[in-house]
Amino acid sequence: MTNIRMACVVLSAMATPMVVGAQDNAARASATSDSTQALRPGNAVVDGRHVQTATVRYALTLLRDGAATSAGQVIDETQRDSTKDQVLVRRVQTVRRGTSQLIDSTVSDGRTLAPRAHRSLQPTRRMALDFNGRRVKASIGPVDAPLVPVDTTLPFAAFDSGNWDLLVRSLPLEKGYSARFAVFDLDAGLKEYEIKVTGSAMVQDEDAHVVVFTIAKGRDSVVWIGKQSRQLLRIETLLGPTTMLQQERLRAP
Repeated sequence: MTNIRMACVVLSAMATPMVVGAQDNAARASATSDSTQALRPGNAVVDGRHVQTATVRYALTLLRDGAATSAGQVIDETQRDSTKDQVLVRRVQTVRRGTSQLIDSTVSDGRTLAPRAHRSLQPTRRMALDFNGRRVKASIGPVDAPLVPVDTTLPFAAFDSGNWDLLVRSLPLEKGYSARFAVFDLDAGLKEYEIKVTGSAMVQDEDAHVVVFTIAKGRDSVVWIGKQSRQLLRIETLLGPTTMLQQERLRAP
């Protein structure tokens, strides 16, 4: 899957965005740059220390023709795990839509965010990936049948596509900053995502970076990242001329 880990991008993969909303025209139009930085795991500009232990909940809302409908909830649990020899980021994301539930768990290097492992349990299938630099060993199959092994060597090391937001939150964000980074997805293979910081805005009383996140030509989202908290605050993805999927952080009670 393109990214079931952050449900907004999962659902956006079901349809190609068609028309940019007027409120996002300026931001999206400026999301191209000749100075875009290309990133790979191990690049010194990535500082995984920005990713801290936290449990954050998000509401998924489908906005169609002015009407809002609940599309589910995301629970994002991140844990920094320090041992004598290493620091890891362990993450579990649970996406709930009605009676359906997706659970993804990942392990990444705590400084570089280089992927180590990924496990996914979906309503109809399960999969497991283990990363070792360029090599990815995986298995995938229905929940009620044996898994099929996959062993592939990439031309270069890549990030886990499901943790794209952790990477963005670990970059030196400022207006005009842009980067592209290679990601691996068991369904889509090796791909490249791109981001550009287009400005700032207040979201839930927090000053936030406004980031245009592009997974393919004509398929992008607007993402808000808290400047102080470095948390993902909101994602908006156009699914059609009058349809938008919004993922927004729920305030702690």
